[in-house]
Formats: sequence, structure tokens, C-alpha cells
Amino acid sequence: MRLARPNNYLVANLVLWTLTYVIVTARVMADPMPHAGAMALRRLGMTLAGVLACIAIGKILSALADQPIWRRLVVAVALSALGGYAYSLLNYVAFYLIAPQWKVEPLSPISAAFTASMFFWTFISWCALYFAIRYEAELKEKNLRLVASQALAMDAQNRMLRYQINPHFLFNTLNALSSLILARENERAERVVLSLSSFLRHTLEKELPDKAPLSDEIDAQRQYLLIEQARFEDRLNYVEHIPVELRDALAPSLILQPLVENAVKYGVARSTATVTIEITAESSNGRLRLTVSDDGGDGAGHSPPKLGLGLENVRRRLDLIYGKTAALTCGPRRPQGFLASVEIPLERA
Repeated sequence: MRLARPNNYLVANLVLWTLTYVIVTARVMADPMPHAGAMALRRLGMTLAGVLACIAIGKILSALADQPIWRRLVVAVALSALGGYAYSLLNYVAFYLIAPQWKVEPLSPISAAFTASMFFWTFISWCALYFAIRYEAELKEKNLRLVASQALAMDAQNRMLRYQINPHFLFNTLNALSSLILARENERAERVVLSLSSFLRHTLEKELPDKAPLSDEIDAQRQYLLIEQARFEDRLNYVEHIPVELRDALAPSLILQPLVENAVKYGVARSTATVTIEITAESSNGRLRLTVSDDGGDGAGHSPPKLGLGLENVRRRLDLIYGKTAALTCGPRRPQGFLASVEIPLERA
């Protein structure tokens, strides 16, 4: 059972007046006097009155929460002065006018001012505590709103980057389909259309989560490469090395798509020989490494001079989702080809 969170204002109020009661009572007990017990009991009633007065002051300050801080400070000082004076009068009534058991002392202006000044500092201390507690609460609320706003912004940007993948992919695929139709390769064009339909059904028919099991990500890439194999036929081979124990590992949805497209665009399309695209998954020390490599091109690699739209998309998505705990590594593969790796924290579905 979860306990209710204590009211910080009430706790501070009770602590303040408890300390006031203890200090005043201890000071009186240090110099024993008759009827000390009865006086302590009446002082307890005055302490309760002080608690109620501070609650009233807190209500007034809360009602002025939208006012400038200087105005609230002026009101706090004024309320503390008024409270101290009213408390001194109530104190005199409680101790000397209601069934007094000791000598009644007249309320002189000097004694009233002394008592009022003493309790003025009690009330001003309460006002300081009130402002400190309210500032802390407002700061926490502001931080929560900021965190929520940043989370929404990151989610929106991540979705925007993810949705860039499909138009980019469609552009390449439709170009390939157009080429096949112009070349009257009707059978291959039909296979591309069927494979494209299957791929789009996977990526567009339902809302993709931000992270999905690795098995789903590999299935999507397998469908995509079926489209490209219909386009390039025996010039494209596909190999995957995905351990069974990693198939439930979580990865950002379609995070491999730009890496595979990059391998097709710069490896397969620019080579006249057969090119093998390989997808590998490895885990070590709580990290998951996903690698897309090919053996096309020459030993110098075939990456563009700068990160293209696809690879930059991957880098930005990793930064949004994982921050500094993820990395994208790209470079030549020896003896020839290109390699791109994504390294992220290992999470399970």
C-alpha cells in the first residue's frame, strides 16, 4: 500500500511551532516558577493558534501567487507584523484574562511590542519557509514539464526521421521498377511489385513501435532485399548471421534499412560482379552490435565522401534514442567493400 505524500507546508508549520513551543517552555523551566504546568498547557493552546495563523497566512500568499515577487514579500512582512501583534494580544488574553491562577500583569505598550517582535520573527520565518517550499515545488513542476516537453520533441523528431525512410526507399524502388518496365522485363517487374507490396504491408499497414524485436527488423530487410534481388538477379547475394538468442533483442524500427540501401546503392549497383550483402548481430558486455557489410567496389571502400541522407538519418536517430550510449561506425571493409555498424545497449523484448 502506497502512503500518501505528506504536505510539506503543514510539516514545516508543525515543526516551526513545535520548536517554538519547546524553546519557550525550556526557557521557562530553566527558571522554575509556580503553575509552570498550567502555563505549559496554555502555551500549547497558543501554539495551536500559531499553527492556524500560519495556515491562514499561507492561504493569503497562495492567493497572491500570480503577483510580482516584491509585492508578495511586502505582504509577507506586513502579515508577519500583524500576526506578531495579534498573537501578543491573544497571548495576553490566554495567560492573564482567562481564569488567571497567577498575578495579572497589565499589558503595557512595551511588553506588547516585545512579545509582538518576538513572534514577528516566528511568522517571518514561516513566510520564508513557505516561499522556499513553493519555489522548490514550482522548480520541480517546471523540470517535469521540461522533461515531458523534451520527450515529446524527441519522439516527434524520431518519428520524422523514421518516416523519411519509406519515401527514400520508394523513390529507389520505383526507379528500379521503371527501368525494368522500359526494358520490357515484365516478369522481374511483377516480382518487384509483389515484393514491394509485401514490404509496404509490413512497414505501413500498422504503426511501427520505436523499438521492435530484432527478428522483425531482419524480416523487413529480407523483404527489401527480395525486391533488390528481383532487380539485380544473380548480382546480389544476401547472407545473415543472427544468433537465435538475439532474435528478441530490441532495436529501433527500420534502423538497418538505410545501411542496407547504402550497400545496394554503392556496392551492388556500381559493380558488375556478384556482391554479397551480409547482416550480422553480435552481443558483448551488455551491448548489441548490428553490422551491414558488402564486398563490392575496391579496397578503398565505396562510401560517399560525407554521410548521406540515410546514414545521417541513422546517426541522428541513435542520438535521439540512446544519446552517447549508441554509436554508428562506417568505413572500408578489407580486402574490399564497405562496412557499417550500429552499436546500442542490449535490451530484450
